[in-house]
Amino acid sequence: MDSVTDQSKLQLCHCNSCRMVTGQLSSSYYLLQHEPPNLDGLQEYKQSNHVSRFFCKTCGAHVFAHMQHGGQFLVASGLLAAKNIIPVQAVEHWQSSDTGDGGLSALLPGTESTVAGCKLHTSTSIESPNRESINLAEYTSTSHNLRARCLCGGVEYYITKPDASSFQASSPWPDLLVPYYSGSGANPDDVKWWLRDGDTKYIAGTCVCSSCRLSSGFPIQTWAFVPKSNIFNADGSPFMFDAGTIRRHRSSPGVYREFCSCCGATAFWHCDERPLLIDVSVGLLQANGARAEDWLEWVTDRISFAEMAAQPDLIDILEEGLKIHSKKN
Repeated sequence: MDSVTDQSKLQLCHCNSCRMVTGQLSSSYYLLQHEPPNLDGLQEYKQSNHVSRFFCKTCGAHVFAHMQHGGQFLVASGLLAAKNIIPVQAVEHWQSSDTGDGGLSALLPGTESTVAGCKLHTSTSIESPNRESINLAEYTSTSHNLRARCLCGGVEYYITKPDASSFQASSPWPDLLVPYYSGSGANPDDVKWWLRDGDTKYIAGTCVCSSCRLSSGFPIQTWAFVPKSNIFNADGSPFMFDAGTIRRHRSSPGVYREFCSCCGATAFWHCDERPLLIDVSVGLLQANGARAEDWLEWVTDRISFAEMAAQPDLIDILEEGLKIHSKKN
């Protein structure tokens, strides 16, 4: 804690680059007062001439960001594991205009930064941040195919709309909660809970469990739940977990997470108990709006594993934001 600048306002960047390089709907960092003692075990991804990201080679967790101009290091906020090590009294959103629909900022009440551009580039570069922005028009989806891509392009695939094959997947649990924790249950009737809105959309939700937080480096993980039969490689072939730069991490017995071994973007969660239903990290989806609401229906009545959150104050803000979003829709 001594090396972290104490900030009661959590700053989240929603720019296209931050979403595509992390797989999250936003990135959030705290400024370090001192350079990390070593970067052993971390993979560097040189995002631009001004910014490098460092992530764990084993699990893909984003750990540090390095701003070349000024030599400053930042640490990913989700890695500060102790409860309320930095209480969150307010949230500030950067570059939510990139999302098209507000992204996570629409679910997390806070103030919008008056500074344009990515938090990392704006803080360090004498060049216009627009020169390093990502144009999502290059990766457009269609009404039938939802494109997904990480920043380096090593992980790229697409999702199709629900069809007859979507019902072939099965889950032993009744919703997006994983078992063996408070609130979990069984699904004896084999309800296809991942299909919503007349079976035309997939369900999506927020998770703040310790495993998701420590595997990504960020406090709020957003997952969409998609049958494997509706996921295809970029060339149209059946999806495989060894495509491109995907690397697998076995986070617990029978549970697997995939991330990009080049840029560190979180990509998937899946397990042996429901192998045909895949958790897809929403930050990689290139939809008409970061929340992809043409494709996804969001759970707003609760947050998965809220009791495990390292920053309960932040979760209180998120719960309130989800209630507000639910009333608007």
